[in-house]
Amino acid sequence: MVQNSIDAIEFAGDYSLDEIVIRSINGTLLDIKPLLSELNIYESIYDNAMYGNIVLHDSMNHIQNLPLIGQEDIFFLLKTPGSTDLDVINFREFAGRVYKLTDVTRTQEREQVYKLHFTTKESIKNIRTRLSRAFDGTPSEIVEKILRDPNGLGTNKQLFIEDTVNTHKIVSPNYRPYQLIQMLCKRAESKVYKTPGYLFFENHRGLHFRSYESLSHTSQFARTPKLEYTDMAPGRVEGNSSIRDIELDMKQIKEYNIIKTNDMIGNTITGVLGSTHYTHDIHTKSFTKTIFDYFDDFDKRLHTDEEQTLGREYGPLYSNTAELNDGRTIADFPKSKIFVTPRATKLHSQSSSDTRTYDNRSNFWLQPQKANRLAYDSVKLKLTVAGNTYLSVGDLIFVRLPSLEPQEQASDRLFDEYLSGRWIVTHLRHIVNNQEHEMVIECAKDTFFKRLPESNDSLEKDYKEPYRGVLKINSEDDA
Repeated sequence: MVQNSIDAIEFAGDYSLDEIVIRSINGTLLDIKPLLSELNIYESIYDNAMYGNIVLHDSMNHIQNLPLIGQEDIFFLLKTPGSTDLDVINFREFAGRVYKLTDVTRTQEREQVYKLHFTTKESIKNIRTRLSRAFDGTPSEIVEKILRDPNGLGTNKQLFIEDTVNTHKIVSPNYRPYQLIQMLCKRAESKVYKTPGYLFFENHRGLHFRSYESLSHTSQFARTPKLEYTDMAPGRVEGNSSIRDIELDMKQIKEYNIIKTNDMIGNTITGVLGSTHYTHDIHTKSFTKTIFDYFDDFDKRLHTDEEQTLGREYGPLYSNTAELNDGRTIADFPKSKIFVTPRATKLHSQSSSDTRTYDNRSNFWLQPQKANRLAYDSVKLKLTVAGNTYLSVGDLIFVRLPSLEPQEQASDRLFDEYLSGRWIVTHLRHIVNNQEHEMVIECAKDTFFKRLPESNDSLEKDYKEPYRGVLKINSEDDA
């Protein structure tokens, strides 16, 4: 069993996990770590809370004797030896809650295997709480109120909140706290970055309300990737091939899978590439029409691979080559997706002297925030690597994927020119067993590492389909 008592990592996948304590409904404490078969912990930038499960081999019938019924507290601290206090998965300081028990299976005469599912206490309080009140302020101010207010979520965890602009007045119609925050995510506009739309998620560092751009950039600089991964042979210490190089092993990709690449039809239908938005102002009885163009919007915001020191030009996920002879590109079909939304610029004004703007500004944020979110779902990569607690969802990693071609063709090109580069970690699964700690990482980006080629000629140039005519069914010609 892995238990590193000295605070130094001994091999890639090494971990420290002293105990896993369950507190039952009658107050009894039990360390279930000796029963551990596998511990799974999940994070995602699309999930409001962390959650996990533990597979146990039990020959003492704790289900009945403790008992275990799905109402227990759970305490543990998982860390990579040598990590700081900020880089640990700490369910000891902020206890989790077991909420169900599944997959109970008899394996031997007096032994059973089952799975305990747990999540955060905030997640439990969220499903028990309904908010029926008005909130006034910027989205970031309202989110902080919801998270800190004892009548809301009342959390004491670390908050990472990116400031927003524009005043909103929102009446919550019995929404749960997370449900209301998700609504604010759609209309939030950053005080620093240009792209609207926010994420609300939890990782082991705390609760985050922030934009995609803040994950890859600060207000002035591109963020440094947290870790680097390369598809390569296991590391060996130079001069002694029998000794493993832990640092190189930590960077090794055990397995990878490109789980998604561009879907032109999907991105056309959903409005990633182009859309039209009609906004009706119910106060002034007027409407506005807004056209969204993928390539125009691309140049307005920061991107995952945007790093000036790399000395090469990143690019969008699609080529700007004209589709038709009239010069229209893939982004010049705005009627592919049409949005229609209401707007009330003066609905919440307190008086004629109220100078605050309560405009929901849907004509500004709806199209770019939808397109931006879906763009980060266009190219996705899954990696299996040695586990560590340094990394969390929302972090940047740098990945070098191999160029899969004959060596005589590749020349000096060792790595994929488009899919290598900077990636945002979107999903993370920690898998801990009695031998090692492993991670399955899903990550996404909104750019290619190298700009796609473009042509001066349209894709339909010099191509003419044959005309087949019309054959009338049940006519004399239909013999």
